[in-house]
Amino acid sequence: MTVLPANATVTIVGAGVVGSAIAYELSRVLDAAATPILVLEAQREEDWQATGAALGVLIVHLSRRRRGRNFQLRQASLARYETLIPELEAQTGIKIPYQRQGIVEICTTEAAAIAAQAWLQEQTPSGVRWLSPAEVQDHCPLLELHHIHGALWATGDRQVTPKPLTQALRQAARQRGVQFFYQTPVRQLQRSRGWILELDQTSLETEYLILAAGLGTTPLTEALDRPVTLEPVLGQALEFACQVDGNTPVMTADGIHFVPLPWGRVWVGATVEFNALIGNPQTLDQLRRRASELWRVLETAPLTQQWQGVRPRPSDRPAPIIERMDDHTWLATGHYRNGILLAPVTAQKIAASVITALAEGDRPKGHTALIK
Repeated sequence: MTVLPANATVTIVGAGVVGSAIAYELSRVLDAAATPILVLEAQREEDWQATGAALGVLIVHLSRRRRGRNFQLRQASLARYETLIPELEAQTGIKIPYQRQGIVEICTTEAAAIAAQAWLQEQTPSGVRWLSPAEVQDHCPLLELHHIHGALWATGDRQVTPKPLTQALRQAARQRGVQFFYQTPVRQLQRSRGWILELDQTSLETEYLILAAGLGTTPLTEALDRPVTLEPVLGQALEFACQVDGNTPVMTADGIHFVPLPWGRVWVGATVEFNALIGNPQTLDQLRRRASELWRVLETAPLTQQWQGVRPRPSDRPAPIIERMDDHTWLATGHYRNGILLAPVTAQKIAASVITALAEGDRPKGHTALIK
């Protein structure tokens, strides 16, 4: 059993997909023996919070907001995924299901079809094409024909299975010397040269601190000059036993994702329930009923699993928060529904900023910088 050390150079609070990705990116450029990197997670290793609520749908080319910081982050993160997945698989031997068939956005009304075609003509997004109702039926035969008024097909958008991804990130980081400690909640932060983290039975001193703990970030930021408030947005999803052709793309219709998996399962979801910590059974029933109307095969498919998770959404600023708060502190949280999508680029930006801080050494206090 690994004993928690008394101090570290870099400590990451939160071992979800974002915290694990940051640990991995740091481990690629830092010698963990010379620059100890720790990851502290309040939950058990097999527990999942926001990461467990995600279906791993990576929507970039279909995004309607095509300007500004958020879209640039989406583009950069998707590009990193194309190299990250084979990189992690080669290093860890963990197979990460990564669908490259694209994402089909179904128009279920004539009005939606008209709006989608107008957007496509105006924006001409790369890798997105219009599918007629007949073409949709060819590519997505499971969809009920009377719901089809055409579709947008983004061949460059992707889907990744979140848990194997996160497990691979953790294992790859551990192989490079990063230490993970689970069931180790941080109760309080105190300033020192860097930070002192008060734990249940001990304390840990760290020079640099990265808060990537989702909703758990909020109470910890009370020790900062500018506390951050995150609100919970619950997501619920369903899993069905259903054999689907391997060339079937991910589909989305009326805000519901239909995600075929290579082991004879289909994911359906996810709900968006604000300021909720416990799922509403009625909302889940509505999700199942509407999904079965769109994909009639689900009416008789056995339900194998239902699950939920809470996603952190900033209450007073745009998502996500990727920010250097001061000389020793970073925030990587508040990704809302895009934690899986933006984890790679978040990790790259936080890691680059930490490396810069290590290279520069001490600086005058009070430096705050949004990471571009």
